[in-house]
Amino acid sequence: MRRVAWLLVGVSMLGNGPVAAQLLPPASDDVKIQVTQQEMDEDAAGRNPTSYAESMAQQFHVDKEVVEQLRQAKARWGEIGIRLAFAQELAKQDAKSFPSVEAALSKVSEQRGKKAGWRAMANEFGIDLGQVVMQAQQARQQMRAEAKKEATAGVVKPGAPPPDRTEKRGGAPNR
Repeated sequence: MRRVAWLLVGVSMLGNGPVAAQLLPPASDDVKIQVTQQEMDEDAAGRNPTSYAESMAQQFHVDKEVVEQLRQAKARWGEIGIRLAFAQELAKQDAKSFPSVEAALSKVSEQRGKKAGWRAMANEFGIDLGQVVMQAQQARQQMRAEAKKEATAGVVKPGAPPPDRTEKRGGAPNR
């Protein structure tokens, strides 16, 4: 009898698990920004800071020096990525006031220096934080793909033909 009771409790808990998960509200943009920042920080942990700065600059269409200045100001990689994504959105939305991403980034950095939160800044400038998150995530995915490509360069995949090991001069195999 006890086994049946425990079995019924277990089955009822299993049945409610997925339903309860479906009832959770979607994550807010603020939470998504925090998660994206953390993911970018984690992605950068194993990479060369110089190559990561170059990759981030390329993804956000700014000079590498812009990224390096933010790093020198002790900003973490995730913070830099969100600032750049926000600046891109701001420059796109208000090209008259912010003719370049760098000009918009200056304003974003000024606001962040005053401890302004992302939501407050988005409200002030009329920016959709969802777009900022999406741009930062896209850049992160592209940087991860580049890092993977760099890490696997020269690695022979199973089933791929072996690399050509003949000498250029004599044609005899190198051993």
